Amino acid sequence: MPVINIEENIKMLRDKIEKMTQELFRMQGMLQTFDGFKLGGLKTIDLPNAPNQEPDEEPDEELKSTQEKPE
Repeated sequence: MPVINIEENIKMLRDKIEKMTQELFRMQGMLQTFDGFKLGGLKTIDLPNAPNQEPDEEPDEELKSTQEKPE
């Protein structure tokens, strides 16, 4: 006869709710960001590369760090 463990199901459901809540907060933050862009007058954002595309070249050594070189 199949058995259902009540404690495991409660824990699993609470974990799923927590993960979904975190995802909801992340999406709300993204929405606020894009609403802010829209209120600022932006209609599009030009990206230097497609999000899934690897950069063509390594940046110059001088451009890799914005920290000043020690004397």
